[in-house]
Amino acid sequence: MDVLHGDLGSFRLGHVVRLIAGGSKTGVLRVETGPITGRIFFVDGYLTYATTRDGDGSVAALERLGSRPERDRRGRNPGGKWPSPARPLILQQIGEVLIRLDQGTPGRFWFIDGVTTRAYGAEPIQRFEVDEVLAAADGRREEWGKIVRVLPDANARFVMRPSLPGDAREAVVDAATWSVLSSIGGGASAQDIAERLNLFELSAAGLLADLYERGLIVPEHTTLSEGPVRVSVDADTA
Repeated sequence: MDVLHGDLGSFRLGHVVRLIAGGSKTGVLRVETGPITGRIFFVDGYLTYATTRDGDGSVAALERLGSRPERDRRGRNPGGKWPSPARPLILQQIGEVLIRLDQGTPGRFWFIDGVTTRAYGAEPIQRFEVDEVLAAADGRREEWGKIVRVLPDANARFVMRPSLPGDAREAVVDAATWSVLSSIGGGASAQDIAERLNLFELSAAGLLADLYERGLIVPEHTTLSEGPVRVSVDADTA
């Protein structure tokens, strides 16, 4: 049953999270703000998971963010096993969800007692102290602030720039940069890139900010009149 509810105009999300943690509650905090709906899960006052997706997703899938299967020295991957559970990745997930839900946009929240996440499957549930989670969210919020100072709009869609500024007629990119450029396709936002490359949205936004600073991408619908540009892939890093 609902034991706590209110609107985000009266309470900051961090205060609500602290209140639930202080009461050693087990359940899910549902938050609706603007177009985003999120869920933050608790067990005995510890935060365990958070998501803005319709389903809980899977911690096993989360562990594959930005990682590759373990391989031996000959490049073989016996059994196709992925690295062991990565607690820092789960903490990043919770932190990013808190940031997305705490943008100062009008919204509402309510806590439903006794509901737990299915993201862990049969794996033991990881538990995080509220101070640990809020500190992680503050750190990622600071990183987002740096990105926003570079990008014209953190939610903007970008396309590959048809020409470079000034006299530049060639750009050398490494394999990681090329994967982002190719994923942009006909246009993409940081969230799009995160989904296409299986990255955290903060990581994807950081990559876009770097490409924007280098003049390789521009906001969608930008009109440029400069000549064609040649882009080379650095074979050594690729």
